[in-house]
Amino acid sequence: MTRTPLRTALVVSALAVGLSACQSPSPRPSASPAAVSSASTASGTTASGTTGGAVYVTGAKAGDDPCARVVSAIGYLELSLLPAGQEDTQHWDGDVRGRFGYLRGALAMYGPHLPASAPVATVDGLAETLSRADTAGSRRTELLRRYRKASAAVLTACGRS
Repeated sequence: MTRTPLRTALVVSALAVGLSACQSPSPRPSASPAAVSSASTASGTTASGTTGGAVYVTGAKAGDDPCARVVSAIGYLELSLLPAGQEDTQHWDGDVRGRFGYLRGALAMYGPHLPASAPVATVDGLAETLSRADTAGSRRTELLRRYRKASAAVLTACGRS
């Protein structure tokens, strides 16, 4: 598949918007501990460290259908992956790794609300490893095959195939 400068620019722009949405402003150093705690809770992080109502996916809302959002993120990632059976020739550029990161954001927001049969932790763990630039190329082929099986199970749990 050939990459055009326009497509690359669009992907980079979309990733930049998505990544900037994931970043929350740091509390001011002069703020009191109580102010820092309430600021963290307001931004979505609760005192227990959970994400609460944090938004990790651009345009996402807490009331969105969890299956629709996660299935969409899986489909978005699939656009950058070679067809099944070609895992050993997959190119691992920033686009592919970024889409695995986007899937992780969708799972962070909506994974807890997916059907219990969806292997959310497995998909998230594989996506985390595959999104990192320092993951050895020798491991990626088998990890991608495992990801495909786990993401297919998520699609099945959500009534899609």
